[in-house]
Amino acid sequence: MFFFFFTDNINDSPEVSRYYDAEWQQTANKGEWSELYTLYKLLADQNLYPFDKEQKVGERLRLPILSMLRYTEENLCAEYRIDDEGKIHINANGYDIIEVDKDDFKNQAVELLNAIKVGDEKASFEIHKIDEFRKLTCCPKIKCYSKKLENGDKDKSDLYIVIHDALTGQEPKQGFSIKSELGNPPTLLNATKLTNFRYRLSRPLTTEQVDQINSMLDSKGHADIQSRVRAIIAAGSSLEFDSINPNKKGEYLFYENLILIDSSLPEIIACLLVMSYTENTRLLDELTERISVENPLKFPMRANKKYYEAKVKRFVTDVALGMLPSQPWEATHQSSGVLVVTETGDIDCYHVIYKASLDDYLYHDLKFETPSASRHGFGSIESDENGTQYFSLNLQLRFLK
Repeated sequence: MFFFFFTDNINDSPEVSRYYDAEWQQTANKGEWSELYTLYKLLADQNLYPFDKEQKVGERLRLPILSMLRYTEENLCAEYRIDDEGKIHINANGYDIIEVDKDDFKNQAVELLNAIKVGDEKASFEIHKIDEFRKLTCCPKIKCYSKKLENGDKDKSDLYIVIHDALTGQEPKQGFSIKSELGNPPTLLNATKLTNFRYRLSRPLTTEQVDQINSMLDSKGHADIQSRVRAIIAAGSSLEFDSINPNKKGEYLFYENLILIDSSLPEIIACLLVMSYTENTRLLDELTERISVENPLKFPMRANKKYYEAKVKRFVTDVALGMLPSQPWEATHQSSGVLVVTETGDIDCYHVIYKASLDDYLYHDLKFETPSASRHGFGSIESDENGTQYFSLNLQLRFLK
């Protein structure tokens, strides 16, 4: 049951009317619909249960949800406060608008989940049956908006949740990114020209060899990156890491971010990226195990065999919690974890308080993926003014499910 309590002329407030004037998002893919589903589902459940690999389901820590915040635009935020009776009070930019029972969120979450499951696997689609509820709950947008931080950087959090931490007695506001198993697997790290790794060919190839390699195409007429990498190696050359693409200002942000996380990371990621084309697997964990055996960076590997695994885990966790190739990383996590919408509609919470479980989840559920070579400018042998030959590969990481 919905309880409106507009008072005075609050409905005419410019701040509230901005929600009604906001552009209505009609269609979305399964991953984007899952972001709205996460809001409704958690407002119905009203608790988070962070996953800890050492605990059984019934033993997990319970974090009561006090409120949730969701942005529609940069300065347009709805807050959903949960009272002692479980009712949700919705506040739009500082103005109380409506009170909704948690059972209504539960019912709408079920409707939404069922519609997502039968929706198109590849294209965007509409779900009209929840339109009225979306309007009532200040959700003109289906996909969460990622706001900017005070320094202008982009925040990777999709939702903000205020929880009650029984261990500390505090009530922190924590950001979470959302991943969904209901549709196509999402990316952890998106491809851009800033994620291009440049390699120097250890042995120059002839013009004829270069032309032959650069003309290799797959069955769809796209650049066949795997065949090109293997052909370079078969010709007696190898790919030696040189650099990572700078931005338009000439700043090597991604390279410096990796150095900040771990000074060996640029070389490790560069090695893994090449191996993802030369080995018969593209899984991050399997490739890391293989590079640990080869040990190209010559770590001692006597008492401790986990050099590569530990550094790779640190990298993917920092990406999940806020690190972007396009902005300076200060090793300050913007997010507190990842919310995963499972195939059954449950919300799994991987939280920094159980960092080992978060690390393992990311490490074992990612693969290397080849994006468009023409769009991102990689995959061909090129020469500089001195005749030195280079070849670039692009880093993109996608979840397995």
